[in-house]
Amino acid sequence: MSLKNQTINGFSWNLFEGIFSQAVIFCVGILLARILSPEDFGLVGLTTVFIAISTTIVNSGFTQALIRKIDVTELDYNSIFYVNIATAIVLYTILYFTSGIIAAFFKEPLLIPIVKVIGIGVIVSALTLVQRSILTRELNFKLQAIISIISSVVASTISLIIAYQGYGVWSLVFLNFLKQLFNCILLWIFNSWRPQFIFSKNCFKELFWYSYKLLISELINTVYSNIYYFIIGKVYSPTSLGYYTRADSFQKPFASNISLGIKRISFPIFSKIQNNEKELKLKFRKFIRFNTMLSSLIMFFLMGAAKPIVLILIGVKWQTSIFYMQLLCIPGLLYGLQILNLNLLTVKGFSNLNLKLEVVKKIVLIPLVIVSSFFSIEILLYSFVGFSIIEFFINSFYTNKLIKYSIIEQLKDIFIFFIIGFIGFLFLYLILFLDISLIYTLIFQVIFYIMYYVLIIYFFRLPEFKEILIFINSIKNKYF
Repeated sequence: MSLKNQTINGFSWNLFEGIFSQAVIFCVGILLARILSPEDFGLVGLTTVFIAISTTIVNSGFTQALIRKIDVTELDYNSIFYVNIATAIVLYTILYFTSGIIAAFFKEPLLIPIVKVIGIGVIVSALTLVQRSILTRELNFKLQAIISIISSVVASTISLIIAYQGYGVWSLVFLNFLKQLFNCILLWIFNSWRPQFIFSKNCFKELFWYSYKLLISELINTVYSNIYYFIIGKVYSPTSLGYYTRADSFQKPFASNISLGIKRISFPIFSKIQNNEKELKLKFRKFIRFNTMLSSLIMFFLMGAAKPIVLILIGVKWQTSIFYMQLLCIPGLLYGLQILNLNLLTVKGFSNLNLKLEVVKKIVLIPLVIVSSFFSIEILLYSFVGFSIIEFFINSFYTNKLIKYSIIEQLKDIFIFFIIGFIGFLFLYLILFLDISLIYTLIFQVIFYIMYYVLIIYFFRLPEFKEILIFINSIKNKYF
């Protein structure tokens, strides 16, 4: 299979996984939001930063190291497997015995058992790292997608049963934990790789020498990504954090699935052509434009339709989340650009530059977050939006040095998609002023937005839109 066909096939399965799996989680989230309170969502949100940091440490950049290495061996796989398991057990032990401290810090006693249960997912995640690395090296996104979808459906069903039985916040706890657990079980069933009792200190050192800078970089990035959960939960309240997490849950599945899907596909593809600068730049530009086209199409729609979406789906009690959701769509729009630019550094072996960039960005971020938190959540989110824009320019700096693709070139390539999306948003916003019910407002917005993009595709004939049509036809021919 050619590299282009591998890309299309990989993206189709990533897209299928993202749409179906996240659609299940999204729908369950809506049902749970109608049953549970903002405080319940806030309590789970308070644990996010601790679990995310632990998971990042367990991964330690080894996934990228195993994918990138050309002549990976069984010794490599086994050495990393045992190191990950040992690290995960140590981290869970720390979480278990510090759960009381975490609960006391946020003045929420219920966090003690919540942290102890959710923390088990750190060990479960460690058990899947090698399996995922092997499947990604083989560009076998089909199996990963099927497993993810099955896990989402089963975990979501059990979570709803728990919620309807009146167990409140525990339905959210088990939704996260069970999805990881079923993912792990199915990966071990359908992936033939099994650990052997072999270990090489030299193999570990070789991979760690590449990955440890990625670990520090990703650790810094993880803290940054989750710092708003921490600050809102501590400075304000779990209820305020609940509004934030619900707003984030509307845009994040789309932003993350598009961006991380493209990252998963682009990394092994970029790795194969890492020494061919001309071809690498060509592929990189295509990924940048394609990502921006999809992100702008979805994020600008969510910004324009935020009010009817929130009020219809989860009710008036979540009205505060509307404005938060609109603001969070802007960083979501830029998320894929951040990932692709950093991906290039990793592929080219410059994990040290990746680390330096993260340090520089966080030096800018920390005072911004601290100062803005003294005012209001809204000001805090404005700082988040401003920083995401600054972050794009910082991340793009070394792309020019590596493949001679400057920030100006990037902006020229993607600017048209921002303009198209923004104009669509303005029209959606104007529809809100019509004196009609929320249901009809949302229906009109959807119909108009579809018609608007059909006209854009017809008149502009941009290659990315053409590729989308080719992609849709290939899926139709393959499955229908």
